[in-house]
Amino acid sequence: MFVRSLGALIAAALVLTPATAVYSDPLSLEQSIELALQRAPELQARAAMVEAAQHVAVAAGRLPDPELLLGTANPPVDGRNAWSFDRDEMTMREIGVMQTFPNSRKRASEREQAEAQIKTARAKSLQEQQEVAVQVSRAWFEVYAAHAAVLSLEQSRPEITLQAEAARSALASGRGTAADALAAASAVGEFEDRLLEARRMEKVARIELARWLGDDASRELAAPGPIDQLPAPREALLASIHQHVALETLDAELSAADARLNLARAQKRPDITTELSYGKRGDVYGDMVSFQVRIGLPIFGGTRQDPVIAARHAELEQLRSDREAQLRMHTAEVAQQLEVWESARARIQLLERDRLPIARERSRATLVGFQSGQTMIADVLDAQLDEFVLEREHAKVLADLGAAWAYLAYLNYPARTVAGSLQP
Repeated sequence: MFVRSLGALIAAALVLTPATAVYSDPLSLEQSIELALQRAPELQARAAMVEAAQHVAVAAGRLPDPELLLGTANPPVDGRNAWSFDRDEMTMREIGVMQTFPNSRKRASEREQAEAQIKTARAKSLQEQQEVAVQVSRAWFEVYAAHAAVLSLEQSRPEITLQAEAARSALASGRGTAADALAAASAVGEFEDRLLEARRMEKVARIELARWLGDDASRELAAPGPIDQLPAPREALLASIHQHVALETLDAELSAADARLNLARAQKRPDITTELSYGKRGDVYGDMVSFQVRIGLPIFGGTRQDPVIAARHAELEQLRSDREAQLRMHTAEVAQQLEVWESARARIQLLERDRLPIARERSRATLVGFQSGQTMIADVLDAQLDEFVLEREHAKVLADLGAAWAYLAYLNYPARTVAGSLQP
């Protein structure tokens, strides 16, 4: 019901919109989200992060580059062959290559860490999409509600002005009192103040929407979908909190922390380095080839590897605790937003079923009474101002309802998945 009533106001606004508007079609919530996802620099940054992680993964776990060896071995420093490189049988000019082979566990851990970093980058990208979608939705509903409030006031403005002129005319003809004329003037001033405030709130809301949409934020808005219905059953929303995109990010970070712990443990295993070199001696001596194997000896683990392992383990425990804290926080947030949605829906139903119809009927009754000489003009204006207050409250509660609905709609899924289900 409330969507239809405010939809009528928006439709009237489209008629009043100047013909110079660039866009003829109203901007829907789904279109707003799609535009924001295309333009948000935050998402471009996350995409670059994913690309960077994928590039790093290509090199993860591979052998280090080989090393070229160049040098001279055993040149004499005294005697008749001092500093000669070809007259002593032990002197050689060497060239060779050296290759280090990290232990297999270390290389596997590096690959695991790289994959975990890709997973983390992708999870953060999805989380950013969700956050953008929620913020754009809230800004969209703020604009929708604020515009509806402005439209309601603007449509009533001629009537308020007419009543004030009637009071002044009655005073001039001797049928009214100065008190009626002053009350009418005061009501007009209060009305104009409310209208200015409503316009200010719409401008502020559109500025926030323009943060995501640019010039498209100035377009008229289409009616929202059925936000008086939950995007999923209440029990399903509460049961699926562990799938919240923020928790998926923490799960990815846990995988990365576990890979870093495994890499620290792998440091206690020795690496192997091989060296092959060719030695060139003097012409009267034969050349030589040498081959060496070096094995690391991580025998001081208590002061080298073990502290790092302990630090990585503490880091992992910290992330596990953070995840539990995030789970509890999001559980509370979902429960709170469900209550906000339930309360807003109930308030809108109450406003549309009882309070607004009564206020409108009161306005009509006082106006009829004034026209028949039985009611004072001040009572007419007071009744109309009370009606405007309820209309503004109706718009505000609609914005609260839309914001709560948007939070629940994007709870567990990337924004691009949900956007297709937003059609009215």
